[in-house]
Amino acid sequence: MMNLVQKLEESIADKIKNYQKHLNDWKFDDAHVDKWINQFPVDERIIVLTETDNLLAQNYMSKRNIKEFFDEIWSTEEIMGTSPRLSMDKIQFLNIQGRGNSQRRLVDLLEKHYLKTKGVAINRENHFNINRYIYLDDCMFTGFRLIKDINDWIDHMHPNKNTQLDVIFLGKYNGNYNYVFKQLQKKCSERRINVDIYNMYEYNNDLQSMPPYDVLWPQYMEDDEYVNAFVKEMEEQKKNTGKGGLGFRNPYLTKEESNLFTSSQNRIIFEKALLKKGAYICSLPQCRNERLKPMGYSHIISLGFGAFFATCYNISNNCPLAFWWGNMQSSSSETLGKWYPLLPREVHQQ
Repeated sequence: MMNLVQKLEESIADKIKNYQKHLNDWKFDDAHVDKWINQFPVDERIIVLTETDNLLAQNYMSKRNIKEFFDEIWSTEEIMGTSPRLSMDKIQFLNIQGRGNSQRRLVDLLEKHYLKTKGVAINRENHFNINRYIYLDDCMFTGFRLIKDINDWIDHMHPNKNTQLDVIFLGKYNGNYNYVFKQLQKKCSERRINVDIYNMYEYNNDLQSMPPYDVLWPQYMEDDEYVNAFVKEMEEQKKNTGKGGLGFRNPYLTKEESNLFTSSQNRIIFEKALLKKGAYICSLPQCRNERLKPMGYSHIISLGFGAFFATCYNISNNCPLAFWWGNMQSSSSETLGKWYPLLPREVHQQ
């Protein structure tokens, strides 16, 4: 009988089998998953696999999921009007992302999908007669990239006045939403552009709102040398800068659990397992980027952002390092070969 570890490895492999097909012919099969999970202690492996499989089932977007998202946009009257085919002549899909490939890739895919299934072309370049602009991307984490893109667009591309800007994401973390929306409104008002933000999935990481929080945020632990070293660095950074920080998750926040996890107890073990490996990665030479945190890139003093959102094209660096950091082809003698990733990142091109 197939053991549980093997079943879980095959389930994960089935979900990620088409990951980064546009980049390479690597096999994201059960052997790949087995190589990744074997970096964790034996007593943690079943829980790490169980929770990873559950996260992928909810937050990993296949090409089919993305096309369903495009169909939802098409049928959203607030965006496309009562007759989308007639509206398309007055809509421009923006390709203004200053860094990364996600927007260009999504717009390319949407263009092909609408041509094939709706029989219409989209406008990507021409401003003439445009009264609505659409900024499309996979996920909003902090929203800082979005703010910069829209600021540059307003300042340098001079979009039509008295128009509408719809920002549309597959996923959105809401922790910075109010700030981001106000910044967009302020900038777009310079050209009397109204702005709205839409998303298919929303994750709660707004600490001003009620829990549960939909992020990987470990509870307190002190029995790991790498975690202890990272926490010591955090305390020194707070002392040197005079800034506050975000530490461990309070176990008494709520009895309700986020749907991202199969159980509260599994969540605790899973998050600590990822924290330990992330802290180890942060300890390696050449890992001194101050935004690099065990639970994912973050601008603030913290253990990391703790997101989990990936598409068949890429995974965000706001996700825990244990999922994506490292190079599958580097030797163990090289820094990037000290960890084997489950979902290696396509690095942004400047």
